[in-house]
Amino acid sequence: MRLWTCAVAALSFGCFFSIFDLVHAQEGTTTQISSSTSYSCDPAACQLTSNCLCASSSPPNGLDPKDTPQFVVVTFDDSIQETLYTAAQQMLNVINPNGCKARGTWYVSMQYTDFSLVQQWYAQGNEVADHTFSHVGAPSEQEISSAKSMLHEYGGVPLNKIQGFRAPFLNYTADTLKQLSKQQFSYDSSSSASSDNDNFWPYTLDHGMANDCWTGVCDANFKLPGFWEFPMYAVMNNASVPQLMDVYLSGTADDVTKWSLDTFERHYNGGRQPFGIYVHPTHLASYPGLPDPKPLLDSVVNLIKSISEKKDVWVVTNQQLLQWMKNPVKASQLANQPYMKCEQPVLPNEICNGLDDNHSGGVDESLLNNCNFGTSNFKTCFNCPNTAPSLSSPTPGSTMQNGTAGYRYTVPENCDTTWWDPIGNKCNCDTTATNCEYKNEALPTNKTTGSDGNGGSSDASSTLLPVSQLALLITLVALVTLY
Repeated sequence: MRLWTCAVAALSFGCFFSIFDLVHAQEGTTTQISSSTSYSCDPAACQLTSNCLCASSSPPNGLDPKDTPQFVVVTFDDSIQETLYTAAQQMLNVINPNGCKARGTWYVSMQYTDFSLVQQWYAQGNEVADHTFSHVGAPSEQEISSAKSMLHEYGGVPLNKIQGFRAPFLNYTADTLKQLSKQQFSYDSSSSASSDNDNFWPYTLDHGMANDCWTGVCDANFKLPGFWEFPMYAVMNNASVPQLMDVYLSGTADDVTKWSLDTFERHYNGGRQPFGIYVHPTHLASYPGLPDPKPLLDSVVNLIKSISEKKDVWVVTNQQLLQWMKNPVKASQLANQPYMKCEQPVLPNEICNGLDDNHSGGVDESLLNNCNFGTSNFKTCFNCPNTAPSLSSPTPGSTMQNGTAGYRYTVPENCDTTWWDPIGNKCNCDTTATNCEYKNEALPTNKTTGSDGNGGSSDASSTLLPVSQLALLITLVALVTLY
């Protein structure tokens, strides 16, 4: 199973590892049960008013579980490419109780990423988060900062909106978390919640790590005040073995759906801890010559549809969840929170902002730059670099000179991507403005739509790919890696 996960993922971020490394990669594997035995936190002293929250399986601020929103987070890892983007959009094709479309978090690695899609993902209200430059475990300071710089420079995401991080292969250390805090990230989501013993709501590291002690970060001296940890919640299979990422690869579609729904019900009828669906979309996107992944995609889409039909279930980004964690409100009040709204700017003409401003059916029509460097090709609303970005130089000089015709201007701190015109060097609505015109995108119903985006249905009874096809795929990818 590990080899399958990483072999297909290699198609997304390139074959950078040996077969030995692929076999031992941690993404897509079962989790390890190891909560902290030394964790100690006094809720009376650690309170949200001071941006401090103890690890707990109960909702924050003493909320009754039945009054607490059931949050579902759907996250995506690795590069953003067109086929992967399409698969992700299908998974989020459900509606929250306030009529707004579900949103997800994408932990983006840089290689093979199309930055025009990064901008579109962000402009639609989704979260863009850091997954390092070159997708290496136990990442260096430079791996983290280089990715953040590129997401801002070429994807147009404001630096203060890049708040989250996930370590490749979930391979993080105490140094990783310290670097994230130093670089002004708000949270990490690399740890595992594998059992009732560590099934915690997100919490701050003021008193250290309460779960995932096998990584060596549960030392009593390790503390990061105000920095949040968002555990990844495992699904228990019928043998009570926790499954974490890409659970749809762990059994038949019917089995995986049952495991997932059973685990979801334990959250929903218990402490209402968030429920997570963690995806490498490369498994669910079509590639020429490879088996059709549609049965897998349909099973995930139908699972999310089924869960989202409960009236108090909200499919949100981790950043939206963080805003709620800092100021928890009852489920009955959630629809009125500003971070749950779905509004888009009203603009008189099309600008390069990741949206269809003139409602012509196209996004950023004829406005994108195409940056070509052999295997490093991407589109962007901003300037192309004069050489391929690298770990040591993630944002090299531009092909255009500032002030000359064709130069694109980076999003300033006082403007959001959706209002920024990089060609005209103009913010159509800065952060201090109070009269900006928005269009409310909420629908009058919370009914879900089909996986095809047109109200159609999908087949939830499809099974996994035959073992023979899996073996052939693994062999092919192994050969590519070796040669």
